[in-house]
Amino acid sequence: MMKRFFLLLLCLVPLTAHGADTCRVYVLTIDSEIHAKSARTLEKALEEAETLNADVFLMRLNTFGGALDAADRMRTALLEAPFTTVSFIDHQAASAGALISLACTMIYMSPGSTIGSATVVNQNGEPMPEKYQSYMRSLMRATAEETGRDPKLAEQMVDGEKIVSLTTKEALEAGFSQGQASDVQEVLSLMGYGECEVHEYMETFLDKVIGFFLLPLVQALLLMGIVGGIFFELKTPGVGFPLGLAIVCAIGYFSPLFLEGLVQYWEVIIIVLGVILLLLELFVTPGFGVLGILGIFVLAAGLTLSMVDNWVFEFEGPFPWNRVLTPMAIVSVAGLASVVTLLFSVHMLFPTRVFNRIALRTDLKTDDGFVGVPILKGISTGQEGVAFTDLRPAGKVTINGQWVEARAALGYIPKNTRVKVVRIEGGVIFVETL
Repeated sequence: MMKRFFLLLLCLVPLTAHGADTCRVYVLTIDSEIHAKSARTLEKALEEAETLNADVFLMRLNTFGGALDAADRMRTALLEAPFTTVSFIDHQAASAGALISLACTMIYMSPGSTIGSATVVNQNGEPMPEKYQSYMRSLMRATAEETGRDPKLAEQMVDGEKIVSLTTKEALEAGFSQGQASDVQEVLSLMGYGECEVHEYMETFLDKVIGFFLLPLVQALLLMGIVGGIFFELKTPGVGFPLGLAIVCAIGYFSPLFLEGLVQYWEVIIIVLGVILLLLELFVTPGFGVLGILGIFVLAAGLTLSMVDNWVFEFEGPFPWNRVLTPMAIVSVAGLASVVTLLFSVHMLFPTRVFNRIALRTDLKTDDGFVGVPILKGISTGQEGVAFTDLRPAGKVTINGQWVEARAALGYIPKNTRVKVVRIEGGVIFVETL
């Protein structure tokens, strides 16, 4: 805290050296909801600023808040930055935006701006339970203490008799803000800097594409496609559209995470293992049993872990369970929603012509030559053969030089055992050991 205090004093004193030597300022603009993309953008901008040996990192902020986990990541990154960090609030720094601003060494605000109203709410705008408010209060209090601001006032921005939201003038009087400015250049002037070399973070086309796929809604839809595609592929014979949909959604989900370094190879290996277990259950073992259930759990675990920040597994300090429980809830809800949505979609499509393009609707009538069971030519009761595979109880046997499906009439029959056909029911051959 003392280190931050002395750094603040140095920044407040207009030094003539700044007028002689060109200072380097790195500017990042955040004017949208706070989410995973915002956190990753800030981290990349801080890395670039450090590479350029910037003297000041200035964040022009205008946001009504957003995801708490992303804001906490941004707060930590700003507190650990090796240079002066400045939050220039251009209109709004509410909720998560207030937390991010408090993590900066200095705060400047444009006329008519506000900071505060940091109560944790759900998607409907309703306050979350006390455990969430308590966590947010501790974050606000600790951040204010670290940057030399009033921790009690910061805590009151979360809840209390009256939730605090400060105007530009009130923030200046309370010591939360260091001044009022209309633009970035005025902020630098108030800090005592003369001519500055300004570098601004420019988002590339690839960044925009990655950012789009990192949006919470897009990630949820892709998860629904993955889980729903696999579910319907298990319910339908052969390999078709559902599996293709799952593969496309998986590429869209994991590619940006790989490019941004947010997912590790071992997490993908877990997901692939879950898919392999489901395929084994589908094509190797009859019915749906242990392998299928285990595959679903492994797949869900892999999808959950891919959404968890990698630093969580460094196990430094108390384990942040909220960073794991939230992705677990997202995967569970997305999986359930995908199954329900696809079932509803099939129900709605069935009466339409579109359904004819993806499913067989033709009635297979006996009069037209269709039969409900396979026709077994040249095989009758009493014939002998050899078990081509183990019968557990189903398997294959060789009779009259042809392979046919058969079932053990009693118990288990090992491979290469001589057998005899004892009965044929519904197109199924039952055999016994000779």
